[in-house]
This record gives sequence, C-alpha cells and structure tokens, in this order.
Amino acid sequence: MSTLSDTYDSVVVGAGLTGALVAHQLAEASQSVVVLEAKRAPGSTAAKSTGVAFLGTPEPYAALQTRLGADEGRQVWKLTRRNLDMLTATVQNAHQQATPVGSLRVTADAAEAVLLQESAVLLRQDLYAAEIDDATDYGFQVGLRTAEDLAFDPEALTAALLDHPNITVEYETEVQAIRQAQRPTETATLSIWARKHYLHAKNVILASGAHAARLCPSLTDIVKPLAMHAIDLRTTAALPTPLIIHQGHVVVQAHGANWRMVGWSDTEEDILPMMTGVAQQLCPDAPVAARHSWWTAQSVDGLPVVGEAPDMPNVYIVNGLGPCGWSWVCVAVDRLIGALLHGEKIGMLALNRFAQD
Repeated sequence: MSTLSDTYDSVVVGAGLTGALVAHQLAEASQSVVVLEAKRAPGSTAAKSTGVAFLGTPEPYAALQTRLGADEGRQVWKLTRRNLDMLTATVQNAHQQATPVGSLRVTADAAEAVLLQESAVLLRQDLYAAEIDDATDYGFQVGLRTAEDLAFDPEALTAALLDHPNITVEYETEVQAIRQAQRPTETATLSIWARKHYLHAKNVILASGAHAARLCPSLTDIVKPLAMHAIDLRTTAALPTPLIIHQGHVVVQAHGANWRMVGWSDTEEDILPMMTGVAQQLCPDAPVAARHSWWTAQSVDGLPVVGEAPDMPNVYIVNGLGPCGWSWVCVAVDRLIGALLHGEKIGMLALNRFAQD
C-alpha cells in the first residue's frame, strides 16, 4: 500500500466504478489524484450487482413521459443512450469487453402490459429499436424488448481505470471530515481527515455511495440509501437476454454458470418475497449458490445528482445514480468533469434542481 502524501489536486471519495471514472479522467488531465476507499478492495458493489447497463429507466417509457412530460422523459432516455455509447468507448479504451445483449421487460400485470405496449410505440417513434414480444416462455404475459443494453465487467473496468500513474489508491481509509483549509493556497483549499491524517487538496469529489450525505449535509434530503439484494441461482438453463421484472425492481441475468437475480425496493416493502416468487417461477428447482446485500444511493427523483455542494465550496458530488447506476455512470461523470474542469453547464442532472425557492 502506498504512503499518503500531503497534497493532491483532487481527492476522490469512493473506489467504485463512479470514483474510478472520475479519478481516471482527472488523471488524464494531468492532475494528481488520490482515491480514498473505506473497504479493502475497489469495486466491491460492482462484483455483486448485474453487469448490464440498461437503456432507459426501470419505469416504462410511457409512464415516464406521463410523469415528467414528453420532452423531459425523452431527454432522460437520450442521456442513457449517450451513456451506452460512452461506456462502450470507455470499455474499449481500457482493453475490456462489452457485449450488446438487449433486454426484455416482462410483466403478467394487465395494466403494466398496456404501459409496455404504449412504450413500444413511443420508443419506435423516437427511433429506438423496441418490440413487443411474447413472454410466456418465462411465465409472463408480454415483454418489451430493446436491443441496445450492454453487458460488461464493472469490477474489471474499475480496476483498469484505477491503474494510472497519476492515481494513488488508499484502501481501508474512511474519510471522517472535510473542512476548509485554515491556510488556503492555490493548490489546497480543503483539508480532509482520513486515517488519523490530514490530506490537502483543491477539490474533493464524493463519488456515488450512501456515505456522501454524512460528509455533505445538504444531500440528506436529496440522496437516500437504498438496500440492494442479489441471489445467485445454480442452473444450466439458458437465459440469452436479461429480464427486467416488476418495473425494474427485479433484474435477472446469466452470470457465469449461474443466474444472478438482483432486487430492490424504494419503499419499506421487503423485496425478498418478491424475488423468491420470481425464482420459483423462472427456475423452481435451482438451488441458491450465494447471497449478497449492499447499499446504494438514489436521489428522490431517480436521476443522478451532479454538481458543487451549495454549502461546501470545492466539494463536488456525483451521486444518487440508483439501482441501475450503470445506465448513468459515464454521462454523470462526464457532466461532473465538464463542470469541474471547464465550467460547463450540467443540465438536467444538476444538483441545483433541488434548490429551495
């Protein structure tokens, strides 16, 4: 493990894929960067979640347009489409592999089936490859198939991005406090207390994770922790396309020799009985190979939160990506880097959308 120096251009809190992307882009801009990670290894969440970046949101496109309005709903899906392009380029540049796998959103609920059918029409009007398919092979009434969803290895990509000469990574280093430096300089405006040692930096970036609200109180009512659960099922049955079930609250994909089922709930409802029911429906004889649980962070409106903290100058946020974070990670980081390095506008993902009137 390397020894911490005193001063860096930027400190990134969190060594998941979001933090790795931030650190890598800053390092490519010739900044000295230290990544501080409370756990023993990078990308621990990435190893547990699904390795698929989905087009769009868990909410059906028709429902999203009803809730946000047609223009804003359309913009949300455009951003996730751009994210897939950026992720493909990032994976290739890191000499990793990405595979277009598509996805199938399935339902046995009549009302949701109508939403999926309406969504297919709207998506085709907006030039997406989207079709309604029969889903009875999986025990569901109908499915909406898209073609642009992308499978990749987020754990391997995280490690590759952190392997950069301008990046220092310190594990088992939990940040306890961030303060304005007592004697600010051109290169150090902040003091970061971690592992009984002060670091100094011009900027701090709080990458995606439930820890951010503890360090940045202004996020308390904006970004909420969300419990995630994964169950690996040992089965030899084929699953050529990831399944999105219950409006994205359960996702099933092939994972090595097993199937991995990931579930979450944004209410107090226990998601595990629903996941058990899905497992019984899809592969009733498959034994459980492993179980995983972790926390992610989701904003109150379901979109990423990007920008400078209003009450903490030079502390930047890229957080709240939610359970389908791979659908946002590249575009959210791109907006952050554009704002931090070039003063560019963040747009609809900006933190200041939550500002009080």
